[in-house]
Formats: sequence, C-alpha cells, structure tokens
Amino acid sequence: MEINLEQQKLISTPLRDKIIYLLSERIMTAKQVADELGKTAGSIHYHIQLLYKGGILELAETRENKGIVEKYYRSKATHFHLKGTDPRRKGITTKGISLEFTEEELKEFEDDYDVLLEKWLKRTVSHKEGRSSYTLSLEFKKHPSGEDV
Repeated sequence: MEINLEQQKLISTPLRDKIIYLLSERIMTAKQVADELGKTAGSIHYHIQLLYKGGILELAETRENKGIVEKYYRSKATHFHLKGTDPRRKGITTKGISLEFTEEELKEFEDDYDVLLEKWLKRTVSHKEGRSSYTLSLEFKKHPSGEDV
C-alpha cells in the first residue's frame, strides 16, 4: 500500500505493527486485539482509532451485542511504501518488522536465517545469465522495555 509521510509516522511503532498484522489475519474489535496482545482495551482502542483515522485500517463491520455496537476492524495492507518514492530505489530494497523473541526464540530465528542464507548461496553460487549481485544484511536491534507503544 502506498502511504504518505503522516501515515508512515503512524505505523512506525512495534505495537501498531502488531495491531496491523493481527487485523490482517481476521477482523477483530479493539477488545479482542487487546486480549490477544495482553494490553488494556483503552490503550488498543486509542491506537486503532489513530490507524483508522489515518487510513491504515478500515471498519469491516458492526454488530450489535446486548445493546452494544461492536466495531470490527481490518488492515488495508501489511506492506507499505512511502508515496513518491520508488520501492526499489536505486537497487536498494529495505524491509523491516518488529518482533518479540525470548532468548531461545532469537537463537532459533538466527539459526533459521543462517540455513536460509546457506540454501540460497548454494543455489546461486554458479554463474547464470541475467543475475545481479546483492548484499544482504540483517540487524537485530533490541527495543528498550516499554517502547512498544
């Protein structure tokens, strides 16, 4: 999805990344998202409203439950690029995501990444017409605790 600078600022937090991802999997209310993330409903409602007003989320449906109107949201996309920029600018593509790991999960992810790189190195080591050379890098940057909001 092509977004503007204001929308880019909206989606640039780990918590909002998680909200966008969850709402891409299925439609949910703010309360359901809060329960899934272990956060307060008020906090999640605030972030969902910002994402909705910013055009990142859409209202999928409303349901009445015991006299209360429940609003179900969905993500419009999970991949974004800034309007007016070439997503493959001068041969450089940047992809990023915020994830949470235990120490054991981080080690497992790093091992999986190493296996993936080895697979592709073996697959592409010999010359083939039409191939271009790329440099890949992966950076792990631990967020200070509490920085997911």
